[in-house]
Amino acid sequence: MALHSVSIKFKLAIIMGVLLVPIVLVSVWHYFEILEKETVEIATHNQNVAANLAGKLESLIHETFGVMNALSRHPAVIAGDLARSDRLFAELLPSYPYRINIIAVDMDGNNIGSAVAQPQSRTLNYRDSEWFFAAREGQDVVGNLHASKLFQQPSVMIAKPVYDDGARQVGVIGIPLDLQKLNVAMSSSWRKPARTAIMVVDRNGIILVDSRVAERVGKHAAAVLPQCIFPATRSETYVCVDSDGVERLVSRAPVEGAGWTVVTTVPVAGAKRFAMVVSSKSLMAAIGGGLAAFFLAVAIGRSITRGISELLSGMRELEQGNLDYTLKLAGNDELERVAGSFNAMAGRLRKSETDLRVINAELEERVARRTAQLELANREMESFSYSVSHDLCAPLRHLSGFSQALLEDHGGRLDEDARSLLDRIDRASKRMSDMIDAMLGLSRLTRGELSRETVDLGAMAREIAAELRKFQPERVVTFTIAGTASVYADPRLMRIVMENLLGNAWKYTRRSENAEIAFGTVHEEGKLVCFVRDNGVGFDMAFADRLFTPFQRMHRDEEFEGDGIGLATVQRIIHRHGGRVWYEAAVDRGATFFFSLD
Repeated sequence: MALHSVSIKFKLAIIMGVLLVPIVLVSVWHYFEILEKETVEIATHNQNVAANLAGKLESLIHETFGVMNALSRHPAVIAGDLARSDRLFAELLPSYPYRINIIAVDMDGNNIGSAVAQPQSRTLNYRDSEWFFAAREGQDVVGNLHASKLFQQPSVMIAKPVYDDGARQVGVIGIPLDLQKLNVAMSSSWRKPARTAIMVVDRNGIILVDSRVAERVGKHAAAVLPQCIFPATRSETYVCVDSDGVERLVSRAPVEGAGWTVVTTVPVAGAKRFAMVVSSKSLMAAIGGGLAAFFLAVAIGRSITRGISELLSGMRELEQGNLDYTLKLAGNDELERVAGSFNAMAGRLRKSETDLRVINAELEERVARRTAQLELANREMESFSYSVSHDLCAPLRHLSGFSQALLEDHGGRLDEDARSLLDRIDRASKRMSDMIDAMLGLSRLTRGELSRETVDLGAMAREIAAELRKFQPERVVTFTIAGTASVYADPRLMRIVMENLLGNAWKYTRRSENAEIAFGTVHEEGKLVCFVRDNGVGFDMAFADRLFTPFQRMHRDEEFEGDGIGLATVQRIIHRHGGRVWYEAAVDRGATFFFSLD
């Protein structure tokens, strides 16, 4: 059917139908734009909630250790004085909410002090508790979930060893956290947003707090949660279908020092409802105006022929993106009202475009403001680091200088013990200065841009091996180094990684009769994995969770020198390259460190 053979009504119907299509498309686009914006805002807020709760838990644990540090030096606790300890603990406990009790335990696990002094508490023995076993071995402990022996309710014990004046361990002091009160606090008094669910999972995957389903407390998260929530390999906020079939935004934040993870979830449906309400109003208004014009055009088809040309011109302008175009038709008839509807539609589109520009400008301004704040914070942190370095290193240099002066000028009048003490002061001040320098060096690794290029780690390993042999030519060590291991990375930072890993292998093989050190590569899942292996003293994997923590060492200074910063430096550099680092080891059977880069 030729277009010229149909009636003007049909032609107008076609025109109005074409006009409705972009209106619907713009409205649909508007819906998804609002949905995305609302989802981003909810996700950001959800992540902030998780980080805020993690910070509160970190502060709670830090405060608890602070209280125990003070109590562990109290004469009544050291002496195991039951009555005085009971009174002391009972006076302190009301000042520290979210704690069930304060207890002291001797080396046999017997209760020798309790803030809640009941006849039953005197008969309790904690020898079978995992937290007591670890604290008795001299460790500060954030224990596993267990049922309190005195109160029979879920709790987590914070414990640390107690030493007498002779540095002999005489017992353990512990403060159990009240998980029920923490659940209530995180759900209400800590101002959890509406519809947000909160979980706290410990390092073993056990649920400690669950604001939505209390019955899941004590169960392994992998057994009751979808895999997209736990275990999850992603740290950013993302969408996951929960076990109840509801789509939720999931955010995670680590609780440093405890190995816990705070997981917050919020339904996505709220964002969809908001977007649907806002966009549907615009859609219905646009469609309503279009339909009214459509039926009006069908009814009075012949009377509007004079304005067809102007109307078509307006449509062409609109299609070309000229939203400022306005139809101006003389008269007070139906065609003029169609023109008014057309102009109103163009105005709504102009307003939408203007609103979008305003939103984009606001977002750009917020990003610029946050970037400026971050740059200022970085500059202040760098200034603070240098100030701390100067203020701490100067007294340390004075200590070292004065102790050396005493030894040189008055050493003959001092007995052996005095000279030994001065020597220890000198060595301790130098070690403290080295630790400050190491700490500053570690902080600098997080600043500055990466300067990536192709780096041959095999050639670099051979250079470092030659330097180690030159440093200690009397040692006999067999090096096995891969021919070529090319990576795309910052050569300066990778030099630090290789020097630390090969230097550690060199140091920890010095007791081996046939010392062997190897650097090589393997391919796993299409990625190049590099490794450094030695047959040195190795370490116990049970205590390896502190391996990458600054100043935490697996061996005593009397056995092997070091400042405990090397592996922490390696981890930060590898993470800056988007990679990961892991290890395998056994006592007296050596260690292997693996790393891969993005």
